[in-house]
Amino acid sequence: MKLRLLMLLACLLLSSTPSSAQSPPEKAPDMSTELRNAFNEVNGWVTKAAETVPADKYNYRPVDTVRTFGQLIGHITDSYNYFCAQGVGNKIEWSEAIEKGGTDKDTLLPKLKEAISKCNAAYSSNNAQLRPLFTNVGHTSLHYGNIITYMRMMGLKPPSS
Repeated sequence: MKLRLLMLLACLLLSSTPSSAQSPPEKAPDMSTELRNAFNEVNGWVTKAAETVPADKYNYRPVDTVRTFGQLIGHITDSYNYFCAQGVGNKIEWSEAIEKGGTDKDTLLPKLKEAISKCNAAYSSNNAQLRPLFTNVGHTSLHYGNIITYMRMMGLKPPSS
């Protein structure tokens, strides 16, 4: 009886010991990689929404006291220009030039893509200032929530759904 108990205990101990054939655990991504991934996710949704919403809906606003869809995309573009410039160490002032300018789809999409290009450089930089880039992800996420609401009110499916 004791021999069986010892054999059972030995089997249990041996089966719970990690094997040298197991692969080592994967290294978790660093903070800048996680931040870049967060930006890519929310920016992907914003960009897809900007491309999906028809041009004639860029002047849509749920009520008179809020931005139009086009102004919202312009505001996000302005914020990309600001926060991503700050992220690479450029000290610039906030500007609403894009939001206050032409907010039609044909005008905004190239400006959005240009701002995204600058942000991609900032998020890929080894010397990036993380605080403005974190703020950019948070700010964009908040406004993507607005985009979701606008799209649903227009009868469109948001990209993250």
